Amino acid sequence: MNNLVDFSLGNELLFGKDPEKNIVGTYQLNDTQIRLFIRTPDGVTRRDEPFFPFFFLSDNELLDGFTPFDKEKFWLIPLEGSNYYRYLAIFRSWKNYRAALDFVNSSIPESSAGGESLNGSGFNSHLTYSRGDAITQFLMQTGKTLFKGMLFDDLYRLQLDIETYFRPERNDGNRKGIGEDPVIIVSLSDNRSWEHVIHSKGRSEKALLEELVCIIRQKDPDVIEGHNIFGFDLPYLQRRCELNGVRFAIGRDGQMPRSYPSSIRFAERTADFHFFDIPGRHVIDTYFLVQNYDTSKRVLPSYGLKAVAKFFGFASPNRTYVSYKDIASTWDNNPETLLAYALDDVRETREIAALLSGTNFCMTSMVPYTYANTSRLGPAAKIESVMIREYLRRKVSIPRPSIGQQHTGGFTEVFVKGILGPIVYADVESLYPSIMLSFGVCPKTDTLKAFPTILKDLRDLRFAAKKRAHEESAAGNRSVAYNFDAMQSSFKIIINAMYGYLGFSSGIFNDFDEADRVTTKGQEIARSMIREFESRGAQVIEVDTDGIFLVPPPHVVSEDDERRLVEEVSSTMPAGIRIAFDGRFRKMISYMKKNYVLLDYQDKLKLKGSAFVSRSGEKFGRDFIREGFILLLSDDIQGLHDLYIRYRDNLLNHRLDISDFSRTESIKTPLDQYAADVRSGKRSKSITYEIALRQGLEISKGDRMTYYISGSGNPASFVDKGRLAEEWKKEQPDENTGFYLKRLDEFTQKFLPFFKPQDFSTIFSADTLFAFSPVGIEIVREIRHLETEDIYRDETPF
Repeated sequence: MNNLVDFSLGNELLFGKDPEKNIVGTYQLNDTQIRLFIRTPDGVTRRDEPFFPFFFLSDNELLDGFTPFDKEKFWLIPLEGSNYYRYLAIFRSWKNYRAALDFVNSSIPESSAGGESLNGSGFNSHLTYSRGDAITQFLMQTGKTLFKGMLFDDLYRLQLDIETYFRPERNDGNRKGIGEDPVIIVSLSDNRSWEHVIHSKGRSEKALLEELVCIIRQKDPDVIEGHNIFGFDLPYLQRRCELNGVRFAIGRDGQMPRSYPSSIRFAERTADFHFFDIPGRHVIDTYFLVQNYDTSKRVLPSYGLKAVAKFFGFASPNRTYVSYKDIASTWDNNPETLLAYALDDVRETREIAALLSGTNFCMTSMVPYTYANTSRLGPAAKIESVMIREYLRRKVSIPRPSIGQQHTGGFTEVFVKGILGPIVYADVESLYPSIMLSFGVCPKTDTLKAFPTILKDLRDLRFAAKKRAHEESAAGNRSVAYNFDAMQSSFKIIINAMYGYLGFSSGIFNDFDEADRVTTKGQEIARSMIREFESRGAQVIEVDTDGIFLVPPPHVVSEDDERRLVEEVSSTMPAGIRIAFDGRFRKMISYMKKNYVLLDYQDKLKLKGSAFVSRSGEKFGRDFIREGFILLLSDDIQGLHDLYIRYRDNLLNHRLDISDFSRTESIKTPLDQYAADVRSGKRSKSITYEIALRQGLEISKGDRMTYYISGSGNPASFVDKGRLAEEWKKEQPDENTGFYLKRLDEFTQKFLPFFKPQDFSTIFSADTLFAFSPVGIEIVREIRHLETEDIYRDETPF
């Protein structure tokens, strides 16, 4: 296995104490056993193992009087240490474990209950700490993990996509439940070059569904992948199977899937969905993978399959496209086109899953979770699970979350605003992890010192994995190199999340004082960086926690000179803290905190920050601002005026496409709650929700809606003028020109700080009485200057 397993066998803390390889699936067989599936050269074998459900308990007297079913014996083990949960209750069967939890919880009043968000037990008592699902408990107590010793390509992955006989003319405005239209096509592919389409032409939908179940059973994939498979394909198939009397037995051993409400968070946005647990298999939704990818990258134009495939370059030049409104008519009149379209869908899903699944795959070999749960749970849950596994192994008591809050944050400040250059960007490599390692940061309740050990081991393993990835890539071993790169990326995710865990209110090992110590040290280092760079003649523009933008001193001209300057300052930092040269730019527009424009030496522009334009805003606005800043940095005032006139004319003459002026927004509350809040006066009307109510759409929290403003005139509110983007017709454009001209004028305000008011009004005006002339118009280059001297004396948090 190309020595992949070498990274896990020697580290029981990070990877669990059991070195067994090639476990690809699990499910709870009964009250006392877990069934394992192991991939071998001859196929998949199965083995049943006993497991003993457990929970941590704060007081042994809480189980006084508890009588298990059938008088089964249970164990109550005192744990070492003085943390809050000082006992471990272990049971022979799942039903007695559940009964014991019920017993403990029924003994306390509801008002005194308090849950742990990472607990997962489904119980509210602070008196117990329990991992709620049987598989996680089994993996924790045995030290096993899935996928040890495996390459990503060793997994057998199957992709699935369905098409339904949707007829838009039947949508009479009434809200329709899922599963109303029959399934007509199921397209399938795998990562072993197999592709197949099944359909209902010449036979019943029931026969199609029965064949699908049979294919999945015969192919026996480890993973089923789909784009929005949780939100559409699986619940839809489940419903159609119910209506047709077909057993949807797509789990291993003919098991039926179960589903339950869940939620997933992407930065500031939370999405509700129904999680599907298919026994023995894993479900991966590429719709979630791309959203998680975009949380940090912020570059995807849309999360739809077609847009994502185009963005990543996976869309074939002869790819077939069919509008959802034309599916029924295409099926009736040109079914081969729809079959080709369906097959293209799973091909693109396969490529997206392969690109974005590597880190979750590698992380699954480390944490006591299934692949599906690893893909949807946040880093805090993963950090805590590794620590709990170690405390369980060593029979040591565990704490409950401490109460409090963090008081200090990162040091961010803009000292100079305006147009500046040349620019050097330097940042501290892994600032917070470096501080935690250099200064021995550890939660006070972590008596085993597992936290700093995990951090150090992950850092060392990441360096080793990066080195191996480079070596394998140089040797032409792309598949192995991909796995090592994914491995180092998975380590990096956990490393970067460990500081955040310290200040996480629900983390049982949290420590707000230690979190404050990390940020306070970070502030000290930031002040030291500023002092050292300025003492060498540099002008500091902006500092943001671990990075610093500066104008180098006049004698520093070449890139080599700039690198030497950064290295010189780095040598003055405390042990373990290293400043890296991370970029050079021709010019910078320093706008406000965390908002700036950079122009590099290849004339590529980078805009950072939502102050310029929100990603949910209209594309023509983002394009206008980007083009405008390029012209501003080139001192092209005539070009800036011409740009405004061009965009204005394009709007007036309907030359833009729907993708240019539509906007996409996320649904943040359920539709019924929105309607109730509007009726009660708690909130005003919203365009997206009004569209959903008017058209009878089924929407859930986390869904995204793309719309535009239609009609004419200039009413005070456009809330009733919203229409779905797919309703727009190029031949009969009905976008509200007045509204979008107003939006264009709002976008011009981003340039206001760089001109005198009269000059600004002249540049961004369509007044044709006099010809525009840039003569006499000057750009305001320095908007604000803040002295840095006071920060050396001020020791208060920023």
